[in-house]
Amino acid sequence: MHPKKTSENRSASDTAVISLCGRFLTFIGRTMYIGRYGTANPLLNAFTFALNVPNVIFAVLGTALGTVMIPIYSSLLANEKRDEAKKFIDNIISISIVLLGFLVLAGVLAAPWISRLVEGGQFTDRGYLTFALRVLMPMMIFFGFGAIFQGLLQSHGIFRLPAFVSAPGGIILILYLVFLGDKLGVTGLIFATALGVLTQPLIMLPAVKRLGYRYKFTLDLKDKNIRAAARLCVPVLITVASYQLHFLFGHSMALRFNTTAIMDYAQQLVQVFILTLVYAIAMVYLPKLSGLWAKSDTQGYNESLKNALLFTFFLVLPAALGFFLMRFEIMALLLSRRDSQNAHSIELAGNLMGFYAIGVIATSFKEVADRAFYSGKNSKTPAFFGVCIMVTNIAATLLLIPAIGAYAMPVAYGIAAFVGGGGLIFALNKRTGFVSLYFVLEMGKIGLAASLMFLAAWLVRELSAHIPVLSLILPAIVGAAVYFGLAFMLKISVLRGVLR
Repeated sequence: MHPKKTSENRSASDTAVISLCGRFLTFIGRTMYIGRYGTANPLLNAFTFALNVPNVIFAVLGTALGTVMIPIYSSLLANEKRDEAKKFIDNIISISIVLLGFLVLAGVLAAPWISRLVEGGQFTDRGYLTFALRVLMPMMIFFGFGAIFQGLLQSHGIFRLPAFVSAPGGIILILYLVFLGDKLGVTGLIFATALGVLTQPLIMLPAVKRLGYRYKFTLDLKDKNIRAAARLCVPVLITVASYQLHFLFGHSMALRFNTTAIMDYAQQLVQVFILTLVYAIAMVYLPKLSGLWAKSDTQGYNESLKNALLFTFFLVLPAALGFFLMRFEIMALLLSRRDSQNAHSIELAGNLMGFYAIGVIATSFKEVADRAFYSGKNSKTPAFFGVCIMVTNIAATLLLIPAIGAYAMPVAYGIAAFVGGGGLIFALNKRTGFVSLYFVLEMGKIGLAASLMFLAAWLVRELSAHIPVLSLILPAIVGAAVYFGLAFMLKISVLRGVLR
């Protein structure tokens, strides 16, 4: 393997492991409060929905900030235009302060209206939902500074600290539940969550200062780089808003079934252990791709893009298949003796997680392809497919709800992800021509290894079905051994980067 590829894969692996540790702490906190307050608790379901509203709103702006800011800033650095790069960041921070402040105020005032989005169904405590929304809305400001600091550090090749940002919030969540969870309940959980988000920009601030960066208020909307960012930003906003709106739509539908908390838990489990890998890969490769595009290095760009996609597929496919196969065993372990409706919760959560795990295979390709387009200053194509994903998801959800109820949301998510992800890969290849015989053969080898891994793990699971602990551990061990053994025998190119 080329040394640069190995270095990039090692950075992606390191970043994934660190990010996974941080997200895992947060997930432990989620597991604790799900067990303590119960999946059917109306206050917990209100908190979950209220938490997702500012998350969704900022995910739109935060992704736009990162995907637009990093390519422009990285391009300026690559061309030795450091003064322009400094002014650009100053401008971005000033604009963000104004915009996020306005959104927080608007969100606080609109909280009663937002709570009416869930009219009907089993959920009735809209007063508490309004309260939770108003407490959590200011998190957008903390998210904003966190996203800017992450983009700044990543553009300078610093990936480990930005990957660690969720860890302090997870620790705060766990400490709250251990010492104050019974006394202050879900209401205290709301404030503990907001405090955890505040720590994200704070832990990155010293590293930003060590770069020599000092903020200076600058609000120059006529600056050419800000104008370039604005032109790119509108399609990016459409792309991310489309994805986040269908995400919020699914959660509002789940609230009607009073399953928002358990659906969010299942989805977060998939995201913690699978999408964390994808975000880490995208985090490492976006500045690299942006720099190569700025230098018009077509060959280097295509090589890095192929490596990013192969690395993603190598890690995500076996993880997704494993989660689908072991969905009930995993949820039995996590929810055992923690819920009064244990059997129903395990079946519901297991199926929800299984459907999300299959859909995340396509989502992973979508995430990498989106950033590949952004690195090349093309944000219109992801915007088009983002709208396609949203429309497909909403239509599929509405069509499936009468037939499969709460399962409609994750199934529709998967259908929409495959429609959008497949379209984006096709469009990306049309633009860059990155698909080659080597790429197809490597994808085929990964698919073969993962399929045989799935078969081996299934056989072991069936043989050990009546042994509670071994029925989860043995299939995982055998599956991993088969997969990596076949990867070595088939000489899959990205294996060396993973092992390093």
